[in-house]
Amino acid sequence: MYELLFHREVIKDMKKIPHAHLLRIKQVLETLKLAPESIYKKPLKGYENLFSVRVGDYRIILSPNHEEKIIYVWIVAHRGKVYDRLKDRIGR
Repeated sequence: MYELLFHREVIKDMKKIPHAHLLRIKQVLETLKLAPESIYKKPLKGYENLFSVRVGDYRIILSPNHEEKIIYVWIVAHRGKVYDRLKDRIGR
């Protein structure tokens, strides 16, 4: 089982997401903890070891560390805003 770690702003991001979408996102996060290989993760161009997981119109941007069994969640946001916010958080 993997441990999920969150960027300090992720909880604030998730409070803005409608409840129905939030339930699906939480299900995907739980699946990532138990079996991360079962979820398709698209590599992000221009970033090393960053992946995007699609959940409807929302995206989860994460960075897995398989050796330590940790998944760091950088951002959870609507697809129209996620990549601009990611640049602010990562600094690229």
